[in-house]
Amino acid sequence: MTPKRILIVANFGRRQLFRRYFNTESKLANGFVRAGHQVICFSDRDHAREATVFGTQKLGRKRMAAQLLELASHYRPHLVLFGHCDLIDETVYERLRTAQPSARMATFCVDALFRQDAMQRFATRAGHVDAAFVTSADGDKARRFGFAPGRLFFMPNPVDEGMETARVFDLPRQELRFDGQFLGTGIDKREEQIEAIRRGLPDGYRFGAGGKAFGTKRLDSTEFLDRLADGAVCPNLPLDDRAPDQLAYLYSSDRLAQTLGQGVTTLTVAESRLSDLYEDGIVEYRSREELVARMIDLYADDGERRRIGAIGHRIAHERTSATRVADYLLKVSLGESPAGAAWPTSLA
Repeated sequence: MTPKRILIVANFGRRQLFRRYFNTESKLANGFVRAGHQVICFSDRDHAREATVFGTQKLGRKRMAAQLLELASHYRPHLVLFGHCDLIDETVYERLRTAQPSARMATFCVDALFRQDAMQRFATRAGHVDAAFVTSADGDKARRFGFAPGRLFFMPNPVDEGMETARVFDLPRQELRFDGQFLGTGIDKREEQIEAIRRGLPDGYRFGAGGKAFGTKRLDSTEFLDRLADGAVCPNLPLDDRAPDQLAYLYSSDRLAQTLGQGVTTLTVAESRLSDLYEDGIVEYRSREELVARMIDLYADDGERRRIGAIGHRIAHERTSATRVADYLLKVSLGESPAGAAWPTSLA
């Protein structure tokens, strides 16, 4: 493909000194560059805050939009890719269309389909672009939000070789700080699930929980990635494991890409059927009791834990690399065939 100029409009967190530098928008930026394209990253929330002396997004959104349009006018992108850009209203998309008629526009969303407000905002953005990408392949649930036919596509959570650099499967369990751990918030039913795990594990099993669960501090930046690499296995817990509407086909938060990318053996709910994408590189469970049983099995058989971790790491880095996902997004957004994608494509 001829090299393209790509403009990514998303929250890159400049104000927070890029503490989430491994977020999806940054991985996609890396992927486009590795595929041979030119990328400019426009951090909409940062520009809005910086646009007025008051430092508020609401007051600065008009100036931010003007800066975005000015950038597009001199950069002349082939693709404008929008992340979770709730500060940008429909007039901005219309003005971009008018000013850059040859540019294609796309948007992506990493929120779960059961988050009604977030999905409605995503559906609104999708109505102004050529292609919309979501990290769930459950077309039936997605279509409830009224996406235009032929515009909605699945996108797997990308893994980046320059960010997820650990190989936990190379290490014996005894050399790691934890036999198992979960890093994430404790909202909804998460802490209840963690407590069930703790009750079921045998004495001597080193299980850790952090990242805001049970009042622990949030983990950011390289500290978060390093901590992920401290545990032999990780249960990829949904917010509520007993709410069927929350368990969509191929959906997971980006935690799954982070754990698999770091070589951590990952256990995830069977209802999401993530084995369709990661095959034997993940461990699926159907109940809290089965989750605990599988964690105990992997504790007793460290060779099996390491074997599964190696498979998951290989598949995640090969099949869902940031380069491969970015190339897929670009082809679909430009109206080209996504032939060769290792996942479902069109959802609506």
